[in-house]
Amino acid sequence: MAGFQAFADYIICEKPIENVVVNGQAVGYEFEIKYPSYRGTYVSCIEKLEIAVDGREIDPKDLRFCLNHKEFLFAQIPELYSEYWFIHDNAVIRVFQEDGLAKDRDHEVSVRIVHRIPYTGYFGDYLVLDSANTKKLQVL
Repeated sequence: MAGFQAFADYIICEKPIENVVVNGQAVGYEFEIKYPSYRGTYVSCIEKLEIAVDGREIDPKDLRFCLNHKEFLFAQIPELYSEYWFIHDNAVIRVFQEDGLAKDRDHEVSVRIVHRIPYTGYFGDYLVLDSANTKKLQVL
């Protein structure tokens, strides 16, 4: 079911973007997202996770998915069948980008999640939802 948006407004959390600083140098930035459903899921049920900032799609190699005090490569997501994303837990999306993001303006963040609903797998077919949202966030 493409375009299902019932919980899409909640994907991107209202918290500001934070630059990631190492030894006084910004090496990237991060923001928080929520799972767009009334139930949690296993991370392996995420079939596609796309991130764009200020209209530029971010290469998955420059992204990390952080959940349950762990950090994962985007390429690992299909294998995370024992990692559960509870609906009250925010995931952190960490983007590696030299100098982070400028603090002098809002930045447009877009997130698209295509996800399989695991409890609908009767007769081998799963309900697959496509949820997307865009918000303007400030940088701390």
